[in-house]
Amino acid sequence: MSQNLVISGYGWLAGYVGKALSGEYNVVGTTRSSEKRLALKEQGIEAIEYSLGDDTTALCSYLPESTLLLNIPPGRRSTNLDAFTNHMLALIDAAIKSNVAHIVFISTTSVYGDSSNETLTEASATNPQTASGKAHVTIEDYLLSKRDLTNVSIVRLAGLVGPDRHPARSLSGRQLDAGNKRINLVYVHDVVAALAKIIRNTPLNDVIHLCSLSHPKRGIYYVDAANAMGIDAPVFAQTDAPPTGKVIDAQQSWEQLGITPEYGDPYRMF
Repeated sequence: MSQNLVISGYGWLAGYVGKALSGEYNVVGTTRSSEKRLALKEQGIEAIEYSLGDDTTALCSYLPESTLLLNIPPGRRSTNLDAFTNHMLALIDAAIKSNVAHIVFISTTSVYGDSSNETLTEASATNPQTASGKAHVTIEDYLLSKRDLTNVSIVRLAGLVGPDRHPARSLSGRQLDAGNKRINLVYVHDVVAALAKIIRNTPLNDVIHLCSLSHPKRGIYYVDAANAMGIDAPVFAQTDAPPTGKVIDAQQSWEQLGITPEYGDPYRMF
């Protein structure tokens, strides 16, 4: 019998992860709608209708000796995330009580805020400035405090890009500032490769970064991307100014996982 991989929050990224690992694991996904549950069932995914704050009994029945991938975003526009955070902590408690073997939490590099002009490693101090960033730090810290009870892997993602998802499309034709700001992106195929490695055999009990290995100015990169895609390019101010903004250094994490990212150069992402 295959081990369960329970993905709480079966959205865009989870679809890639589930497809990659469905032959090795019994993939169980949670969704908030009955329509999505039926759609997942048709894809061969065992689905549970679940929203944060719901009773966890059905979800936890799949968790003993299994891996739980927590992939539930708080919503970028929310300013009060106390309920979200408390429900996530309660879900973590319930999972540990159910004897879960490994919790993988999809976090974000927004835990560092946007005011830094430094190169940030996995050991850098967090400085969240948004409600979402603060919620992620609280959840991260809580999980790391539970490492004596279960395996924990914190995965901080840079801006996520995929075949059907690139920021240049939403920026197309716009007039924008800060063209000299550095970009921090990661491609979904590299993320899936990393998560597969972590889930299969590398519980980290630590924090890792997943990000590209180079960080061009956005005023150059997004114009080049738009031109390559055949869409209207955005127009940025300050592109000629010296580069600024944080750099997410993921080199140590890629090496720790034994992975050379296929899309380490953001110019391969379009």
